[in-house]
Amino acid sequence: MNKMMKSLIPVIIVLTFISCNSKESTPAKINKSGSAKLVKAQPVEVRTLVDRLELPGTIRAENVANILSTAEGKIVKLLVREGDAVRKDQVVVLISPLIREDIINSARLMVEARQEALSKNPADPKLQKELQQAKQDYQFALQQYREIPVTSPINGVVSKRWIDIGDMMPAKQKLFEIQSSHRLRVDVSVSELDIRKLHLKQDVRILADAFPDKVFAGRITRIHPQIDTKTRNGLVEVQLLNPCPNLQSGMFVRTAFVVRVLKDVLAIPVQAVIDRPKARTCFVVNGNKAKEVALQTGLVDGEWVEIRSGLSVGDKVVVEGQQQLKTGTPVKIQGAGKKTAKTAGGQK
Repeated sequence: MNKMMKSLIPVIIVLTFISCNSKESTPAKINKSGSAKLVKAQPVEVRTLVDRLELPGTIRAENVANILSTAEGKIVKLLVREGDAVRKDQVVVLISPLIREDIINSARLMVEARQEALSKNPADPKLQKELQQAKQDYQFALQQYREIPVTSPINGVVSKRWIDIGDMMPAKQKLFEIQSSHRLRVDVSVSELDIRKLHLKQDVRILADAFPDKVFAGRITRIHPQIDTKTRNGLVEVQLLNPCPNLQSGMFVRTAFVVRVLKDVLAIPVQAVIDRPKARTCFVVNGNKAKEVALQTGLVDGEWVEIRSGLSVGDKVVVEGQQQLKTGTPVKIQGAGKKTAKTAGGQK
């Protein structure tokens, strides 16, 4: 029995060795063929980047006129309402002054008194003559003391109305607000840190949510010198150069001021940049492996970011799939080789 065991020991050792080698070789083969990570990459580019200051704004009419009552009196005729277009010198309301009301009422009462007296003594020639004179005075008062017409000082649209027919108005009371629709501006609130970047006659790009497919041109016409102590913002006025008839005062718009243009700078897509706790990085494809490099970034212009250091022209940066990478990870660029295979096919 001992002799038999001694003879089987070498056989068992050999089988165990073969089995172990077989188990170890299979995973190694799988890792070798499946370890390359599929990523998307594109080269570092030289581009022109634009630094824009984008801020909300509100459309205002550049010319606004308040129409005031010219005398104390009653509103007897209302000729326009909100939204109506008016011309310069167009009559918008008629006011009957109090002095006119008093004179006409006195003349009317005199006619009534003479009529009453004459009804008691119809044959009295004196009363007949006095009644005739009272009627003439009444007609004269109606013709001489007429309603006062109030006119618009500008062309525009009635934006506000504070009166109705029959209202008694004191002198110099607001009746209407007229806004000129020909010249519109945009009021933009700008922080004290950014307002120094702007200057008069600077071009401005304007977008209105009400007209998403249209871009409006503007130009800075005034930068208010005082900063609001509560908001720490200053007011900038931008004149609309190409307003359309449907733009209205009070509309919300978005403005874009170009404050800096950087030409011929290195840039990569924003999506390639990784924010680490201590630095910004990205992965580049070096040969067939990934390498993480530290970046010094600058201006961000939409989908592109300026690279001040860390990359060179032509470096291939990973734009998709970098979350699964670390330095030394084998990678395969999606789409790489397709052009070569097509060319080879063409050569055949």
